[in-house]
Amino acid sequence: MLISTLPELPGYELTEVQGIVCEYAALGAMGGGKTRKLVDSMADQASRLGADAIVDVKTVIGGDTGICVMTGTAVRIAPRAAAR
Repeated sequence: MLISTLPELPGYELTEVQGIVCEYAALGAMGGGKTRKLVDSMADQASRLGADAIVDVKTVIGGDTGICVMTGTAVRIAPRAAAR
């Protein structure tokens, strides 16, 4: 699964948007490896939607209780055809 903060992936065409993926956790609970678990959870969500990649990943940290929220767009991709 390709995951990017960019809205598009160089060398690939976005062929279909499958949906939005989102995950969150309390900062106090984000000890070692929790950020990776958020990303892995989003990748699992995207796979269930039939996506090949997640683009436009955003992370927001804040709130009175210290929450980390990650969102992204699950998409299907295809290699971009070479220019002639």
